[in-house]
Amino acid sequence: MIAQDSKLHAPPLPRFPARRLLSSGDRDRIQAALAADPPEISDFTFACLWIWRRTLPVEIAALDGGGLAVVLRSESCGAYALPPLGAPDPVAAAFHLCAALRETEGPAGCLRLVPEALARKLERHGLRVEDDRAVSDYVYRAADLIELPGKRYDAKRNWVRRCLAAHDCRYERIAGPVLSECAAYMDEWCLDRECEEDADLCAEASAVREAFASWEALGLHGGAVRVDGRIRGFAVGEPLSPTMGVQHFEKADSKIPGLYQVVNQWFTREEFSGAEWVNREEDLGNPGLRKAKQSYHPARLVKKLVVSV
Repeated sequence: MIAQDSKLHAPPLPRFPARRLLSSGDRDRIQAALAADPPEISDFTFACLWIWRRTLPVEIAALDGGGLAVVLRSESCGAYALPPLGAPDPVAAAFHLCAALRETEGPAGCLRLVPEALARKLERHGLRVEDDRAVSDYVYRAADLIELPGKRYDAKRNWVRRCLAAHDCRYERIAGPVLSECAAYMDEWCLDRECEEDADLCAEASAVREAFASWEALGLHGGAVRVDGRIRGFAVGEPLSPTMGVQHFEKADSKIPGLYQVVNQWFTREEFSGAEWVNREEDLGNPGLRKAKQSYHPARLVKKLVVSV
């Protein structure tokens, strides 16, 4: 849990290649580095790094010349760095990161989640670039998710109407007692789906609980749908750039037909109506999740590339 005064206790940053674990006090410096070049990639927020840190431990350091090095450790692919954050010369900083990680971590050391524009510049300078379709982010027009316009959204509108005709549904922002109710519902959702038997669901549940535990300090946005008096679904996100919001989590009772569609529409309407775009993250190669994300007709996919020496 992040204390409200945590920014007063941020440890000093070592110089890369030395690094230390991400601290709750690093929020301001991470946000400042990202603000220098507002991202479209869903992973690039302090909140996202913080809530997933138990599954993907995060280390940070200061780069010579300015900017931040952020290194994550994954059980599946070892240590990798994000593209340099806030570096005045991102190409030079990326070369430095790649070379240092290859030296310390071996052939697996690389950059991941690299925006396509930077990756192509690095490719022209001799680095190797690989695509990973499973982690590409789906980006939608916010107005489409809110209005569900035209024939291609007929089925979505029908599901929403069906749910609202059968139930008393009300939208409530996540705060105060609603936060506790959402946390309790997440526990119920996990119990119903036996999250403890699935490593991916277990990791996601841990991240959701981290988000709820430090809700105000992380500056997250969220909304819950109360169905016939009980919280039966919620969504969590945050601003990603001046024109784009990101939705990190969406949970609903699948036994209530149309509730997922209601949660999606109402959350976007209430939290991101002023945004032009909404990033709803990746499908991780899951066929069911891919079909669901494609059914909302994304405007585009944002590639996240792998760059190595």
